[in-house]
Amino acid sequence: MRKHTITVYTNDEYSLYEILNDVRAEIDRKVFSRDNVWQRKFSGTWEKFGKKDGWSSDIVAKWESNVVPNSEFIQFQKES
Repeated sequence: MRKHTITVYTNDEYSLYEILNDVRAEIDRKVFSRDNVWQRKFSGTWEKFGKKDGWSSDIVAKWESNVVPNSEFIQFQKES
């Protein structure tokens, strides 16, 4: 079983949609292009370029995918 955690910060709902699409593409790129098919953990961040000085960027999302025991999923079901 895998647990996926995504944290996103946005100013509006449109930004959420846009950032989630970008994060999804980044996850696809990392997961499906890996050499080690048994890799247990993936993580990454997504940056959005700001208008501060034209070159700076802010991290607006981070994600992590990790293999967890089935017992963690069962506990999650009980809490929901």
